[in-house]
Amino acid sequence: MQVLNQKYIQELQKTEQLSDIHRALTYAVQLELATIPPYLTALFSLKNGSNQQIASLLQSIVVEEMLHMTLAANTLIAIGGNPDLLALGMELQYPGPLPLSVDDGLIVSLAAVSPSQVQQVFMAIEKPDSQEILPGETTPAPPPKIPGEFASIGNFYHAILQGLAHLERQGGHCFAKPRLEQQVNVSLWFPGLRAANPSGKVHDLSTATKVLETIMVQGEGMPFRGDFSPVDPTDSSYAHYFKFGEIFHEQRLIRDPFAPSGWSYSGENVPLDSANVYSFLPNAALSDYPKDSGAGVAANQFYGTYQRLLTSLNLVFNGHPEALRAAMGVMYELKLAAQKVVQHPADPLKPEIIAAPPFMLTKTTNLA
Repeated sequence: MQVLNQKYIQELQKTEQLSDIHRALTYAVQLELATIPPYLTALFSLKNGSNQQIASLLQSIVVEEMLHMTLAANTLIAIGGNPDLLALGMELQYPGPLPLSVDDGLIVSLAAVSPSQVQQVFMAIEKPDSQEILPGETTPAPPPKIPGEFASIGNFYHAILQGLAHLERQGGHCFAKPRLEQQVNVSLWFPGLRAANPSGKVHDLSTATKVLETIMVQGEGMPFRGDFSPVDPTDSSYAHYFKFGEIFHEQRLIRDPFAPSGWSYSGENVPLDSANVYSFLPNAALSDYPKDSGAGVAANQFYGTYQRLLTSLNLVFNGHPEALRAAMGVMYELKLAAQKVVQHPADPLKPEIIAAPPFMLTKTTNLA
């Protein structure tokens, strides 16, 4: 579970400045964006035509992270802000913590899909904030070392809503000009979403609550109070944490009256065929590859395509939602560019290590 400083959460809940909510929602957009490179790297590590069930799970999660980023951006637009997505994307470094994170134990890396990557990184990102026993576990999570010092990402989104509610009570008129024409109608691009606010557009506190709660439920699942369900009510699939659980346990999550949570990973097999997973260079940056090598040429094309994608999405979230059609086309190009990168070794002297699509220009961190 990603943890944040509780003091920041408390300040956000009672803020007197709308600019503080702008800043928080900008962090939210960056946070959702930050999960996409590691999840896509795992997806791209699957050899073409193999591990279809794993690929389907990863693909569904990536699509929903795109949705979450869009919903956070819509909320920001509704209160007068616009995210600079290109700048936010360029700030991301791997391995490293997620935006706003104060948990040194959760270091997010770019690597091929594996049981350890899924459990230690992906499930750690999406883990619900709960002291109860989750499916696949035999004991509850230990209590925090310093109770009350840290907060979860779910607390963060709730704090944004509480801050907005506080400002509205003070006569702040946060949604006076929601600029609906600049917001993305997510029903056109994510048709499987069944929510109380299908368009994903925000014009008041009620609609903001609906879209931000969609993000929380799809990521962590239903709150662990009373009857628990890992099912995401927006589309009847499982929340991200439990989809990753199916990959890690290599079995489907099903109801189980004998399990402490009422659910267990004891359904149909979801096998991970490691022989059909590329051995990627971890945390790849464009600078890792010689410029004139096959890997370097293909990686340069991929990185350029990724920059075009961020530029296209930046246009979408800055007054041109209709540009999402073109951005979707660039997303498909990104997949094709990734397929070219993985045809080459990262280093001709080490042919067993395969070039990974780079989401960074250079490495600026010493973490390994």
